[in-house]
Amino acid sequence: MTAPIALFFGTRPQVIKASVLREALAATGPVVAVDTGQHYDYSMHQVHYDQLGVQAPDAFLGVGSGSHAEQTAAILTACESWLAAHPVRAAVVIGDTNTTMACALAAAKRRIPIAHVEAGLRAADRLMAEEINRRVTDAVAHWLFAPCGRVAAVLRQEHPEAVVAEVGDVAHDVLVRALPQAPAPEAIPGYDAGWRGRFVYATLHRAELVDVPARLGPVIEALSGSPLPVLLAAHPRTAVALERLGIRLGAMVHRIQPVGYLQSLTLTQAAAVVVTDSGGLQREAYWLGRPCVTVRGETEWVETVELGANRLLPPEQADQLASAITAAANDGREWDRGAYGDGNAAARIAALLAPSP
Repeated sequence: MTAPIALFFGTRPQVIKASVLREALAATGPVVAVDTGQHYDYSMHQVHYDQLGVQAPDAFLGVGSGSHAEQTAAILTACESWLAAHPVRAAVVIGDTNTTMACALAAAKRRIPIAHVEAGLRAADRLMAEEINRRVTDAVAHWLFAPCGRVAAVLRQEHPEAVVAEVGDVAHDVLVRALPQAPAPEAIPGYDAGWRGRFVYATLHRAELVDVPARLGPVIEALSGSPLPVLLAAHPRTAVALERLGIRLGAMVHRIQPVGYLQSLTLTQAAAVVVTDSGGLQREAYWLGRPCVTVRGETEWVETVELGANRLLPPEQADQLASAITAAANDGREWDRGAYGDGNAAARIAALLAPSP
């Protein structure tokens, strides 16, 4: 009997992407889904199983929170123990989280071939947590699955020994399937039907922004001066920072709890502008035809900027956020939405990982 593939995930975006990867992999051979539990808050994690009808994981490692070192060590140890008890023919990891790197390292130490989905993205800040995770994972992976041609070219230069394939973005697969299930905006607490699409949907969560008061304060102040009402879905990290720093939200900012994936798609599609530091939301806005202002000095998804869907605004330039929102809202341009494939990335990945006849 063919040994299964282990599919590892542990955060909100990974649960969502794993839903389509698991189905595609299962069509070609046995697969075991392992949730590390890196995100354990219901609003950030379990809600996606419920909303998307995702099958429960075959194993749950329950690592929980902690510092980067503590969490990475906990995942590495738990994953190694699981792999010791469950022989697999390959390990699939997704993205650039602590789960991604720790599970890849655990598999590599046991000489299990690794497939990295969403490989090859690069940022100039080599010490950013996500950048460390993705570079380490790419260094030990056998299969490197790139979301676009530019990224595949980077990988072929960096890792000529690996199997590099341009497959598209699994997140696009998920969006195509999930969009028909998205609720009406009126069903989302905090949404005001009187806005009639003239509002900003905002999320902020990266440590480089949220954990630095000199950056977070001015960005929130700038959102409070937005020319359009702002619906801020506050990530738990952001909510804690706002309370700890005593940052007040202006009348234009309407804070809500983190929303599920389907609700986020709804708000993205309904908004005039998206403001975020999330790589996932940048692409969702791009695919849904909504202009985005990314509160970072760079993005790994450079095609969204080149095609006119996305504007970069470093937190240090927060005083320009209101004008950036106005410019984005009034732009009105259309852009090519095919930079990251056609929504069939998971099937391509599964075909490349299928067991030999």
